Amino acid sequence: MRKMKNKIIVFSIFTLLIMSACKTTRLVTKTTVPTTTNAVVQVIDQVKKLQPQFRSANISKMSLAFNVNEREVNVSAVCKIKKDTAIYLSIQPFMGIELFKAELMPDSMKVYDKMNHRYYVTDYAFFSKRFGVNVDFNSFQSLLFAQLFCVGQKEVLPESCSVNTLTTGQNTLEYTNGNMIQSTQLSPLNVIQQVILKAKNSDYQLQTDYSDYTVVNGVNFPQKIAMLASSQKSKASCDFSILRVEFNSNFKLTPTNPDRYTLGDIDQLLKK
Repeated sequence: MRKMKNKIIVFSIFTLLIMSACKTTRLVTKTTVPTTTNAVVQVIDQVKKLQPQFRSANISKMSLAFNVNEREVNVSAVCKIKKDTAIYLSIQPFMGIELFKAELMPDSMKVYDKMNHRYYVTDYAFFSKRFGVNVDFNSFQSLLFAQLFCVGQKEVLPESCSVNTLTTGQNTLEYTNGNMIQSTQLSPLNVIQQVILKAKNSDYQLQTDYSDYTVVNGVNFPQKIAMLASSQKSKASCDFSILRVEFNSNFKLTPTNPDRYTLGDIDQLLKK
């Protein structure tokens, strides 16, 4: 049972790094807004003013509820982020004892299974080759804290975006590149509520939903993030609840020494 739980957690971490989707929202009929560059730039500027702005985030208390193909696991976690530099996610299900750790850098990802003394490593190109999903460090960083982005790009590209308006009056920003289709749904006040990413060449979909926005240290951020990674063959979901966070504080990120662990095969890990 414990081995199965460990596998669910490790599999979920890797899966949710590449895909996130909550229950699908049924969209009402769209009316296209004139997508002049000025119209798009105006919406983008409004979103950027309202989205979370920070140099670092120290999430010292967070709960995660994983569900992989009907198997559920609930754990506690902490997460430390230095913007554009690193994201460290630590899974601590028992008395603050770290059992799993994910370290995301701009050029690589590592997940450590400390109970079984194994670790898994890959770069972001792995997901494009295996799943046709074009996700990078910037995309995941932006997804984690409801920040505007164009998937696969380091900057938001207004000239490549369009704006649609639902009959409810809410705006949706659309962006498409060679591999991905991206839709960012905004609230009436232009706060990010949902991001949907779809791969053009596979049935994998990424979607992230945000709720319970609150202000801490002058930063407006979502306390709840609902994710579900799905394809025709598998489904993995995770609900994040951020219970305590501090922005723009000083802290040290200490990478794990991989010499203490055995390198595992990520292809075997993800094989279903």
